Amino acid sequence: MNRSLGVFALLALISLFVFSTGAAVGARGDGGLEADRSGAADMRDTDLGTDVTECPQAGLQKNRGGGPNRRMEEDRAEKVSQGGDDIRMNQDYSCFPQDEMSIAVNPLDPSNVVGGANDYRLGWGTSGFYSSTNTGTDWYDGIIPFPTTPRGDTFDGGGDPAVIFDHSNVVFWTDINFNRLDDTNGIWTSRSTNGGFTWSRPCVGIDNTPTDPTDDQGRCGGAGDPRQPGDGTTTFNQDPTPGVLNGDADFDDKEYNDAGPRPAGVAPQCFGAFTHTPIPVGAPGCPESRISPDRLYITWTRFNKEGTAAFVMESHSDDYARSWSAPKVISASAPFCVGGATGANACDDNQGSQPVVQPETGFVYVAFENFNTPGENQYLLVRSRDGGNTWEGPFFVTPVFDINYPTSGADRPDCAARGQQGGRRVLSNSCFRVNARGAFTVDKRGGAYADDLYLIIADNRNGTRPSTNTDISLFKSVNGGTTWVGPTRVNDDPSIQPPNRDCPRNIVTDPGPPPVVVPNPDCPATAVFGNDQFYPWIDIGPKGDLQVVWQDRRLDQDSTASEWPTSRSRPGNYLLWFWGGHCRVHNPDSTECTAPTAGTITQPPGPVNPPSTLKFPEQTVFPYDNFGISDTGYNWDYAFRAGIFAGDYENVFIDENNRAWAMWSDARNGRSSRNQPGRNPACEQSDAWTDKYSASGKAAGQNRPRSTDELFLVTPCGADAAKH
Repeated sequence: MNRSLGVFALLALISLFVFSTGAAVGARGDGGLEADRSGAADMRDTDLGTDVTECPQAGLQKNRGGGPNRRMEEDRAEKVSQGGDDIRMNQDYSCFPQDEMSIAVNPLDPSNVVGGANDYRLGWGTSGFYSSTNTGTDWYDGIIPFPTTPRGDTFDGGGDPAVIFDHSNVVFWTDINFNRLDDTNGIWTSRSTNGGFTWSRPCVGIDNTPTDPTDDQGRCGGAGDPRQPGDGTTTFNQDPTPGVLNGDADFDDKEYNDAGPRPAGVAPQCFGAFTHTPIPVGAPGCPESRISPDRLYITWTRFNKEGTAAFVMESHSDDYARSWSAPKVISASAPFCVGGATGANACDDNQGSQPVVQPETGFVYVAFENFNTPGENQYLLVRSRDGGNTWEGPFFVTPVFDINYPTSGADRPDCAARGQQGGRRVLSNSCFRVNARGAFTVDKRGGAYADDLYLIIADNRNGTRPSTNTDISLFKSVNGGTTWVGPTRVNDDPSIQPPNRDCPRNIVTDPGPPPVVVPNPDCPATAVFGNDQFYPWIDIGPKGDLQVVWQDRRLDQDSTASEWPTSRSRPGNYLLWFWGGHCRVHNPDSTECTAPTAGTITQPPGPVNPPSTLKFPEQTVFPYDNFGISDTGYNWDYAFRAGIFAGDYENVFIDENNRAWAMWSDARNGRSSRNQPGRNPACEQSDAWTDKYSASGKAAGQNRPRSTDELFLVTPCGADAAKH
């Protein structure tokens, strides 16, 4: 189909999607929120123990001396995993998972690379850092310092990593921290001036004059503590009933960060530790020496303590994360949002926000998934042109087809039996939770390119509940998010649209009692529409090279073995590899890197409600050159206890030398220990891996199936070599 026909068709479809203006039933169900909390928080009950022995350790630095004595046998999978040019970033021997990735490169020193992940080496989820100053040859890693609080809480949970450099060699690591046994939580940022080797410890200020709401005098700790009150603290929600986990405090979740210049006419500021009152540079409490060349932005989801809303919030800092503007709601309202708890058109059920700063104009854009819909959910965007003081939008980007994911429980009792939370979305053959969260970037070249945005999501528009087929879809805007062109499917493997994407997995043939539930003959699990691609991330380089990365199952075409046979429903689509796609944008304000079938998406006048039988124009031209990044496959059934979690996002970053750094959760060292009673520690683990390659080209990862792939299908943890 030519582009003009594609535009006409998509405009017509959007107009048909608009829901009638009567009372609407949102996607919340029973009045609850649809937005999911982060994995780090959901896995707060996970205690993996600390009595460490051995597990596979492929990928450790080869030049390390004085390594451990080894008694565990090396299996064939570990030998295969030692090949290739992938780089393992975490250097611990703990046998615990690392997942959920963020990576950044110093713009003034491209040999300085810092990554972050949820890191379980202490026995529970914390915030791990991985730093290199020689382009990834050697790594130093550890755990970000926990913040201090007025009551002396020692946080025992953290995660949702976000890493970014400013333009003065300072790197920032932002995360959530929370208690496992009560509702105390917040968002904190640590900074490092030596390339990510030493980090500041955030401080929740202790108010010296708590009865005076206008005074910002305070301290961090006891006598002699030199830290500035509030240093690194974006939010802090103290549980009013300490020691009781009952949801009686707001919960701040799924934060992300970015840094960039302040827009023209916007002056830097500091902020009061308690009142967040702006302080001019040069005034007491705001010395000019502590002003960064960039403004650091953080956005996040705030689940209110009433359980009725999940707002997108924003705060920013000009003084290297020492003080922060007052948090504000930026998700606002729009005619295409329905069922809100705080207003008829409030967009107040959201998750997965990401801020992006245009490095020439300083304009900041924030994209997020919204659940205030009559059916399928939606991706929205807001923007600020004055440094976060005021916000425009939300602007509609696309429906998100995620109603038809199978969910743990009713759809997938096998996943509930393995410990997955009820209602969590999963994929065919597996029980790790997934989401339709996307990522986006703005063209960094400025000038006519400055308002060109690229947003990607992964959803199940081309699959069904019995047989998932999640794909990566891209949307492009050349006017700062007001209108969009899409979708363009990025992954180029075989994928077809089902006749009815919402066909239920099971049907009731007899209401009973007891009811008789049988597989739906119209939606057999044997109906295969393609293999899954999910967890995408995107960046654009200084030459206009777009790099998209994602988890990919295309190379598993016909496997039948499985670690958990009760979860196997179809051949293939089980093992994973990390993949990427490349396309170069040569001209501003163009339709380059979009498919000819992509159409123009304008702002709808009301709620969007695409039918389950909607068909998009069949895409036959794929602008993105696909390639393997990881040098071997892996099995996420071995990424975490019972294979129920492997993080919520991956990452890619393009540095000033136009070099792409992909970072992902990789379970090539994971093994099964569930049938080895008494094994301690368990061998289910994932690691933080990266690969670097020219952003103008592609990585040299695995692109075709190999006979050794079967080594990862059913792989028990190695035996004690001393007994053989």
